[in-house]
Amino acid sequence: MPYGHAQQLLITLRQLTSVDQLIVTCTRGFEEYTAKEIFRLGCRPSELRQGRVIINGDMRCVYRLNNYSRTANRVLLLLSRRTVKGIDDVYSAFYGLDYSFIMPGQSFAIRAERSAEGGISSLDIARTGGQALIDSYMNSRGSRLRVDLENPDVVVRGDLVGNELFISIDTTGPSLHIREYRRFNHPSSIKPTLASALIYMSGWDGGSLLDPFAGGGTIPIEAALIASGERTRPSGNFLYKGLSFYNKEEEEAELDSTWLRFRAERITGIEINRKYYTGAVKNAEAAGVLGTVELIHGDSLRAELGQRFRYLVSNPPYGIRSGRKERVVGLYRAFMKRIRGLVEPGGTCVMVTTEHKRLKEAAEEEGFDVLKVSTGLHGRLYVGAVMFRL
Repeated sequence: MPYGHAQQLLITLRQLTSVDQLIVTCTRGFEEYTAKEIFRLGCRPSELRQGRVIINGDMRCVYRLNNYSRTANRVLLLLSRRTVKGIDDVYSAFYGLDYSFIMPGQSFAIRAERSAEGGISSLDIARTGGQALIDSYMNSRGSRLRVDLENPDVVVRGDLVGNELFISIDTTGPSLHIREYRRFNHPSSIKPTLASALIYMSGWDGGSLLDPFAGGGTIPIEAALIASGERTRPSGNFLYKGLSFYNKEEEEAELDSTWLRFRAERITGIEINRKYYTGAVKNAEAAGVLGTVELIHGDSLRAELGQRFRYLVSNPPYGIRSGRKERVVGLYRAFMKRIRGLVEPGGTCVMVTTEHKRLKEAAEEEGFDVLKVSTGLHGRLYVGAVMFRL
């Protein structure tokens, strides 16, 4: 296959350990809130793409973002970015890179994803990219790399966004949305990464926060963990530790989170279903925030909480599983009439649902000021987060 004619970005080991571009993958449609978090964590966002934030950073950002980002899915070291028209261009893009960061004896795998239907498939990218990597390494190093699709030492990603191919090193491993504290999974649970994005969307500064439809407790738990500066993956199991340029001392210097912590006022979640409430308590206990998060078994339409809250962030029922969307819309309208008893004047609310247009209408009917609607994908569901102010 032709490859000599293509102009490539060649990455050397020295360049990898100094300044580079990184890709942080996140919930599609909510990239700006991941960028907001990245900036808070001391790194520099430079571009937003579909489910991706591209930043200027180095290995210090790799360590910091993997350990403390709560909106990110993965942190990737960008090797190459180029437009491709066909499978030959994919081969050329992979072949032209320097893979000296893979040590002899290490195994590798290609993980691929594409953002649109048709054309080059993710399987095409994985197969072609894998062969090009093997050929390139053999040509430059004189040895054949071992492929291990189940438990590789190094993962190289090929992600096709439109006709632009991003080739990168995965420094994370399993997606960061998989939280180690999860002991109970609500049947319609919100991903913790989206929950954290909603918290950032609200502009939460530690003021009193309420989730009136708490489910498995994800939103209040994530808020407590943001405020306390706890690590996203306490086990510290990351792929970057197997990379040849991993520096343990440099990593440890980035793990002091004292500067991230801030005081949080009352964080409360209400859940009407006893089974889900019990599961939320288990999750909060496993996360180590049961003393910080207040979980109440009750009905948010009737509960008396003794105060009104400055922030409300919630993932209310969608009605998809029950097939009762109209009933759920009725719940939204009833809740909007109740909300003045729960949120203080001038307070900020963020609620995410598949029925975001109806939720927005219900908020406007009650005279609330709708500030913004952010839409995107939650798994395979198209959702919208409505932010409004009393």
